[in-house]
Amino acid sequence: MGRDTSRHHAYELWTDERYAELVELLATELPLAEIAQRTGRSTSALQAQLRKLVPLEYSLRPGDAEEVVRTLLVPPSYDWRAVLRKRAARVNQVYWDSELNDLLREGWEQARALEEIAEAVGASELDVARQLMCLFLAENSREVAQRLGCDPTGTLAGRLRLAEDRAAAAVWVLVVDGARGTGRIPVGVAEERRDRRHVSVHLDYDTADLTLDDLLRAHTDAGGDLDTVTASITERTVGDLTVGQVANPARPARSVERAEVPELPDLDAELADLQPDPDPPARKPKPRALGLPPMPPSLRRRLDAANRTTAAQSEEPE
Repeated sequence: MGRDTSRHHAYELWTDERYAELVELLATELPLAEIAQRTGRSTSALQAQLRKLVPLEYSLRPGDAEEVVRTLLVPPSYDWRAVLRKRAARVNQVYWDSELNDLLREGWEQARALEEIAEAVGASELDVARQLMCLFLAENSREVAQRLGCDPTGTLAGRLRLAEDRAAAAVWVLVVDGARGTGRIPVGVAEERRDRRHVSVHLDYDTADLTLDDLLRAHTDAGGDLDTVTASITERTVGDLTVGQVANPARPARSVERAEVPELPDLDAELADLQPDPDPPARKPKPRALGLPPMPPSLRRRLDAANRTTAAQSEEPE
């Protein structure tokens, strides 16, 4: 049985090699679902990339990209790379085709000046550094600058200086949960129970690590189990989120206690109590007021005249 590769390349960057593979498969009669399985992508991801292979002047309706691209690929002369270059240029980016990537690899191996490589490929030093990292030739921008150099007044150099300032202002935060002898956490929205937690700030990792050793030693001396403790040492800077995190796999992980699931009530019995009585007592109908026919006008006039005569007689003095 073949291995399922339907998610093998999910979330990977779309390189020139991936586009070439997609175009080659589109030229066949394979359905899009089969192409998605072979390329390790989802059909929705393929549909999004198909729109990029259509010239900008085309007006597409949703779902038409596949048919349009297959039609455009019928003549072998269709230059889909030119379309991708034009789309990248619209947002001030570079489409890194196989030729440009080969120039980067050659320049990296020969340790050519970054300024020279950037001029040869028509990109900025920052774009070249990013692509070198995407090609896994360099681990970070600092390695690029150390090997190839960079313009001291350029964007890449400025970012490296900013990174140095950030590293100089960084501190190390130690967080330990579950260690005996540490403070209790107030119960609130984020904490369901009063557990123990230690939080401290240090100028370097080594100091934070020594403090962690002291806390773990005090925890075991008090009869605690290391399996109930979890700890992390994280680098932080003012105004930023996590800059970097140093994980120490030698530290014991905290065991997660599974909460007991309460026994559910017998819903059928409760619903039975709420059901209406199948034979309810017969209700007595409410008596209805009998409607009287309207009084004839002639009779009403006679009654009114009699009432006026009676009232006048009662008002005469005796």
